[in-house]
Amino acid sequence: MKHIYFILIAILCYSSLNITFAQEHNPFYQNIVNNIDLELLDTHLQTHEDFGSKDPGTQALINSFEWLKATYEDWGYTDITVDTFYYAGHECYNLIVTKTGTHYPDDYLIIDGHYDTRNGPGANDNGTGTVIVLECARSLKDISTEYSVRFIHFSAEEVGLVGSRHYVDHVVVPEEHQIKLVFNIDAVGGVSGMVNNTIVCEQDESYPHDNDLASSQYTDSLSILMEMYAELETEISYAYSTDYIPFMEEGYVITGLYEYNETPYAHGPNDLISNLDLTYVHEVCKGSVAAALHFSSAYNNTGIEEHNYLDLIAVYPNPASDILHIQISETDKINHLRVINQQGQTVMENTLGLDSQINISALPRGMYFLVFNADTANPLVKKLSIIGS
Repeated sequence: MKHIYFILIAILCYSSLNITFAQEHNPFYQNIVNNIDLELLDTHLQTHEDFGSKDPGTQALINSFEWLKATYEDWGYTDITVDTFYYAGHECYNLIVTKTGTHYPDDYLIIDGHYDTRNGPGANDNGTGTVIVLECARSLKDISTEYSVRFIHFSAEEVGLVGSRHYVDHVVVPEEHQIKLVFNIDAVGGVSGMVNNTIVCEQDESYPHDNDLASSQYTDSLSILMEMYAELETEISYAYSTDYIPFMEEGYVITGLYEYNETPYAHGPNDLISNLDLTYVHEVCKGSVAAALHFSSAYNNTGIEEHNYLDLIAVYPNPASDILHIQISETDKINHLRVINQQGQTVMENTLGLDSQINISALPRGMYFLVFNADTANPLVKKLSIIGS
């Protein structure tokens, strides 16, 4: 939405707190970004435009919802829920697709964008956000992420953030969801014929202010990621008038993306693909996928698959912080352990007895692989989460 409302925000200064979300270039993330399907992105954008004006109560809006849901199902997503609400007597649907994290399954990164439009097909507002959320979901489908990810397509945004407000008020707050970050993508198509090389990264600067600092830090990270993985410059501005607002009002941390050159065609029949910049959309998508990987703590499992070890080995606790207990029922079969990090490096090695206690307190938090009898033809592997003390 975002083309009507401009609010003057008072900026608070924080000097006593120090929160950092540092990142450096990750070759694993780069490889995934390099494999983004830009042709599929364009096809999805054309499909979205072809549905027509997706106002509440229209068949076009229903068709768009059904297409989105079917797309996730075709990709193999199974945790798909629908948040139903009513606007002006019309039934509307928020689509929520969940990918469960390996380390923090109850903590969520939300990546969202609205799929409804107003008075036109909405190729830019918000077909661009819709298809980038889709591509984030497709790119992360088979990637391990420490945090759970929810890909959400909100409806009735254009008539006053009705869908996202319903979801927050009737799902998030009553069920006390733990949300790491809300990453909103709205109207990132730029303007055809203009130089579109800058993306606006949005941070929370409004009441309540308790979450402003964290939002600022995440937005700084978003800015770095957009420049690192895409051919874009960035500008940081304040958040306003889109689907992260209901989350902000409840104290959740948000960040978001918005085009620098604002389209003059929003909310009308000329909001078409021909009037935006597809190359710009491609670059925004690259940065968005990289941000999704970073914020969800995605990692490369090095091709190691967890082995079914029957009753030979007991490992506890898991997650662990300091002392790891390993009990072996037959030491003639299993007597050696390697601890391997996400980069495939051996960070610890031990000989095992029937009941071993391994001090792991010096290892950084994260996901590891316990590889038993690594030098044999059939090593046994178990995943271990280290949460730190």
